[in-house]
Amino acid sequence: MKLEKNREGPMFLKEINIFKEMEKGKIKIAGAGLAGLTAAINLAKAGFEVEVHEKCSKIGDHYKENPQMLPNWFYKEDVIEELERCNVKIKWLNRINEVRVYLPRQEIVFYGEKTPVGYTVLRGGENSFEKDLARQAVEAGAMIITDSPVNVRKENFDIIATGLGKPITVGYGRVYKGEFNPEKAKVFFDPSLTPTVGYCYLFPHSQNVVTVKISRLIGEEGVNIRENFEKFKEKFLKDEIKEKNFLYEFGSLRSFDIPKSAIINNSLIIGEAAGFQDELFRFGMRYAILSGYFAAKSIIEGLNYDNLWQGRFMKEFQRTGKTKKIFVDLKKQGFNVLSGEPELFVDIEKFKKLWLSRKADFLLTSYPIYKSLLLNRGFMKIVLKAFLKLN
Repeated sequence: MKLEKNREGPMFLKEINIFKEMEKGKIKIAGAGLAGLTAAINLAKAGFEVEVHEKCSKIGDHYKENPQMLPNWFYKEDVIEELERCNVKIKWLNRINEVRVYLPRQEIVFYGEKTPVGYTVLRGGENSFEKDLARQAVEAGAMIITDSPVNVRKENFDIIATGLGKPITVGYGRVYKGEFNPEKAKVFFDPSLTPTVGYCYLFPHSQNVVTVKISRLIGEEGVNIRENFEKFKEKFLKDEIKEKNFLYEFGSLRSFDIPKSAIINNSLIIGEAAGFQDELFRFGMRYAILSGYFAAKSIIEGLNYDNLWQGRFMKEFQRTGKTKKIFVDLKKQGFNVLSGEPELFVDIEKFKKLWLSRKADFLLTSYPIYKSLLLNRGFMKIVLKAFLKLN
């Protein structure tokens, strides 16, 4: 199946006038996910002939319909504004104004008054973000070829956006109908259910549909993900989720393995194919779009792709990697040092400033020095007051 390109699509790249005399060749992209389609949109708008090869018969067919969160604290500006400067229109469903994090003895509530904590984006299905990006790519002038087997070892692709690399975590989820608040999400960290990097969550699509999911590290001994899903539902969601309202189930795999270089044999690797996800929560949509944009920019302007992506988010990857190490240590101890006030409220604007600050860098980099103090509740309380300024 071919979606024919529209050669009259508008061109919005500011830099395009500088390169309009360049000879434009054909660019082949493997994969029509968020990263590949973002690259296609930018290259097509710049006047390149673009072919996107997708192995599935439908765009986004590898996903069952489920919502994912686009977090709003990784960069100084609002994430929607940041990503729409990549020449794509972001299709989002809801503003997320509250994320309630459940620890064994404490709840931390991240909330936004002026700035949302994040946005809900629908993946998979007929109304998915992928479908909308495919439409934008075709309108820009790209050709999308579905049912096209992609063999990156035998074929020459300029950009590789084939998604999952080596899987590191596995997830199991179920979708239910009911009555929910789509502006509020819940995340649960229970060491008895998800011992290391895994977690559970409840994430509404709308007022009537919600996704409930659990994830764990692949190869984690003694963790049956389906059995623990039932325990999670019974322990935390007995009043909210009724099995009679079950709609469908799904599984997922995630890969995060940040490379030193995302250029292999002259091909630019983008999105999850390059391992571009944060290690703690596995947020990847933002990195997919940004890396797709940077890959296109490197071709259009003759710039080094590695320099572009590393300059933008390598520091973020390092920061989340360090955070994950602290978090795993806290989880092993049952988060005992954090128990105290039953609820802590954190404004997302304050958290964003902290996350992007030198204070956070100092705290995370110094962790090996004060790790032995981590089990001291008084010390942790001082750290929380000093860095989060919660009181």
